[in-house]
Amino acid sequence: MQPPFQPLANPLDLQGVFAQLARRGFHDNRLDEVLRQLTATTAQTLNIERVSLWGLCEQRQQLECIDLYELSHDRHSNGFKLHARHYPEYFRALSRGEPIVADDALKHPSTQEFLRDHLLMHGISALINSPIHADGELQGVLSIERVGEHSAWTSVQRLFVHAVASLVSLALLQHELLSREEELRDARNLREALFNGARDAILIADAGTGEIIDANPQAEKLFGRRCQELLGALHGELCRRHEAVELRDLCRQLGNKGEIEVLRSAVVAADGTLVPVEISSRLVQLGRGQEIVQGMFRPLAPGSDET
Repeated sequence: MQPPFQPLANPLDLQGVFAQLARRGFHDNRLDEVLRQLTATTAQTLNIERVSLWGLCEQRQQLECIDLYELSHDRHSNGFKLHARHYPEYFRALSRGEPIVADDALKHPSTQEFLRDHLLMHGISALINSPIHADGELQGVLSIERVGEHSAWTSVQRLFVHAVASLVSLALLQHELLSREEELRDARNLREALFNGARDAILIADAGTGEIIDANPQAEKLFGRRCQELLGALHGELCRRHEAVELRDLCRQLGNKGEIEVLRSAVVAADGTLVPVEISSRLVQLGRGQEIVQGMFRPLAPGSDET
């Protein structure tokens, strides 16, 4: 377990303490563990009783507590909810995306709505709410609450709270990126399993040049060539329908109709013989205007007519 942070004694401590907090990093931890770490270490650093993270939900009409850390009890909790209909002025202030700094929370116009059912209940005298943004959108708030006699927040405390809110935004962004990478990995693994395990031979070709850019194991077997030998080959070198049918011609038909009828053709095996096949092709639009053609080749039984 990491040793606790020492409370800030003077402005010169800020840079070193924040650097320690940032160096702990987010790479090897789950998001909930990172957020719990941030609330606890912020409370220890500022010597503040209550530090919490809240997320906006229900079409921005509700805040739900993701984590509340109480310093005196060394305790984490969550699940509390605040509804906009009960605290309209606070939610209006929050929607502006600016920090709410209340030296006297009982009198501040954006926080006095909490007087009876929150501030007095927990003995809270002052608070800072720093907005948390991700992808340019307001996602929630970091709340720092002083228990006991109220006093004005120092510039160092305000700066530190806003810096921690930025760390939370960074943690959310990194978590989203890692989640997307994992989804992409899963999608690639599924695609690879389906591609390699398909019963039919499959060739992927560049729609503009007609060059083969990928081939599955069944294609290697059908054409009698290894994948590396197939890559870069033109469709017309591998497939004949009467005279060679160029892949770019198939692409034009696909582009005009969106679909193409299944073709009867023949592929050229490694020994030069023609193997009758049924070909189904489709045009696939990739990002940045790139187009590819996926061709599936199914060998026909001996004696089938080639059209």
